[in-house]
Amino acid sequence: MRRYLYTLIVPLLLFSFSVRSQEKVKTLVATSAWKRINTLPLFETEAEKPIAKEKNESRATDTADTQPTDIAANTSVPEKAPESDAKRSRRTKKTKAGASEAIAEQTAAADLKDKKNTFLPPADAPADAEVEENEPTTVSKRKKREKKPKETQDFARAETKPAAESLTPESAVKPKKKAPEPKPKADNTVTENTLSFQQVEGVKADLKPLESVEVMYFSKQNRYTKRENAYFYRKGQFDPRTRQPKGMVQDFYAGTDKPKFKGQYERYNNDDESNNNKYDGTCEFYSEDGAKSIRIYSKGRLTQEARFNKAGQPTAEAQYNFDGKRKNFKEFLFDENGTQIGTLIGGYDSNSGLEKATQQLFQNGKFHSAIEFIGGCPKNEAKFMDEDGTEYRAFFQDFTCEPDNLWKFTNSSNFEVTHRKPEKAYSIRSLQSQTGFLHLPVTHDFYKKSFEIEAVFDVTGQRSMTEFGIVWEYQDPQNYSYFTIDPVKQVYEINAVKEGTVRKYMTGINPQKLDLSEPQIKINYRKTGSEIFYTVNGQPLRFTTTRNTGLQTFNKSARVDLEKEYKTWNIGFLFKSQAPNESILLKGLKIKLK
Repeated sequence: MRRYLYTLIVPLLLFSFSVRSQEKVKTLVATSAWKRINTLPLFETEAEKPIAKEKNESRATDTADTQPTDIAANTSVPEKAPESDAKRSRRTKKTKAGASEAIAEQTAAADLKDKKNTFLPPADAPADAEVEENEPTTVSKRKKREKKPKETQDFARAETKPAAESLTPESAVKPKKKAPEPKPKADNTVTENTLSFQQVEGVKADLKPLESVEVMYFSKQNRYTKRENAYFYRKGQFDPRTRQPKGMVQDFYAGTDKPKFKGQYERYNNDDESNNNKYDGTCEFYSEDGAKSIRIYSKGRLTQEARFNKAGQPTAEAQYNFDGKRKNFKEFLFDENGTQIGTLIGGYDSNSGLEKATQQLFQNGKFHSAIEFIGGCPKNEAKFMDEDGTEYRAFFQDFTCEPDNLWKFTNSSNFEVTHRKPEKAYSIRSLQSQTGFLHLPVTHDFYKKSFEIEAVFDVTGQRSMTEFGIVWEYQDPQNYSYFTIDPVKQVYEINAVKEGTVRKYMTGINPQKLDLSEPQIKINYRKTGSEIFYTVNGQPLRFTTTRNTGLQTFNKSARVDLEKEYKTWNIGFLFKSQAPNESILLKGLKIKLK
C-alpha cells in the first residue's frame, strides 16, 4: 500500500515543482529582458564573456577586419549570415543543475545585443553631410553599434525594416513643403493715424470707423420724420450696423433749438421711447419753458433726481429704492410770484406700502399750516395758525384726491361726477332737477365756540346751477340749514328746513344784489362769540326791509331746531339744479374750529 502511495505522490510533487519552476523562469526572463531594454548600453557579465567572444569571432569571418568598410553609393548592404547550428548548440548547451535561470537570462540579453548591432536607421533619416552621386561613403560598424534606440518601438521597427535597404542620394529625395508663414495680426493700437474699433456685443464688428455726429428728426410722438415736420431733433454718434448710440446724445426743440435732453442710454429703441428706452449715468431733461430735471441712473434704474424751475430754483430732490419708489424726498413749494412758501418732506412707509409726508406752509415768514399726506393725498384734518399767531385745527377738502369714505354724497344717482385732478376740482353735472349734498361729519361745540365755514366754487365756462352754497346741521334731505346764492339773480338766501318745511328766516327781507363778476365765488359763514357774519367774495350780506329802514347786515343764525344742540354737524356743499346738464365746479371746503 505504501509503495502504491509513493508511486502516486512522487510524480505529483515532481510535476508541481516543474510547473512552478517554469513559471518562475518565464517571469524572471521577461523581467530581465525589460530591464535590459531600458538600460543601455548592455554590459557583459562574467558569464556572458565566453558567448560574446564566440560571436565576435563569427563576425570576423564575414568581414576582413574591424577597419572601416567602403560601401559604394546606391549599393545594398549585405545581409547578416544566419547563425550556424554549432553556434546555437554551443549557446544553448545545457549547464549544470541550478544554472538554468542564468543561462536563460544570458540568452535573452545576447539576442537583444544582436538586434542592437544590426539596427539600421530608416532610409528617410537625414544625412550628416552632403554626398555627391557615386562618391563612396565610409561607415563604421562600431558607430552603428553605439547608436541607441530611444523607445521600445524602435526595436520593432528594426525587426520589420529590410536590412538591405538602398541608400537614396539627396538629389533624389523630394524636398519637404515649407509651412505657410502666419499672417501678420492687425494692429489696433490707437495712434495719430489709426482708430481702435470696439465690437458691439452679439453683432459682428463692422471694420469701418464710426460715423461722425448724425442728426435725426422726430415728431412729438417720437417717430422719425422730416426736418420740416420735426418737434425735436437728436444729435449723436450711432453704430452704422446696430444704430445704437455711442456716448453722449443730445436732443433739441426744433422750433427754438433749446435743449430737450442730454445723456446716455442703457437701452435704446425709438419705437416707443417712454417705455423701451433706459438711461445710464447722469441725464438732463428740459421742458420747453426751461425747467430742468437732473436724474442719475444705474444700469437703467433711476437712483436720484433733482428738479429746477425755469428760474433755476430747486423744486424737488429725491432718492429712489430699487423698485422705483421714493425712499425719501423733499419738495419746495412756491407762490404765484415765485417765492418759496413751504416744503413737503417724506418717504416710503414699508408698513402701509404708501408714501407718508408732511407739508409745512409759511406766510410772511411765519408758520401757517402742517398737513399730513398718505399716498399723496392729504388727511381731512390739519393744524393751522392765524395771522395773529393763534393755532387752530381745521377740516378741509381741496380735491387733490377724490373724497374719501368719510364724505357722503346724497342723491348722487341724479348727478354725474368727474374728479379733475390737475385742476384740483370736482365737477358736478345734473341728470335731472334735483338737490345734492356732499358733506363731512365734524364734531365741535358749535353753539358756544367760534368756527368758520368757507366754500369755493368755480363758474367759469359752466352752465351754472341755479343755486349753490354751503350746508350745516345736515341730518337728511328734509332737515338741514343752508346758505346759497343765485348767480343769475345775484341774490342770496340763508334759511333752514325742518321736516321738509322752509323756515322763515328771510321773511320781510329784500337782499342786496351781489357782485359775482369773478370766475370763482367764495362763500363764508363765520361765528365769533355771539356775532354772526356772512360774506360772498368778501362782501357782507346786506338787506333792506319792507319798512325802508335802510341797509342792514344779515346776522341771523339759521338753525333746524332751536331747542336742540348737536355736537356733530354734517357740513359740506349744497347744489340745486332746475334742469338736466346744469353744472358746478367745486374747488374747496374748509371748516375752521377755534
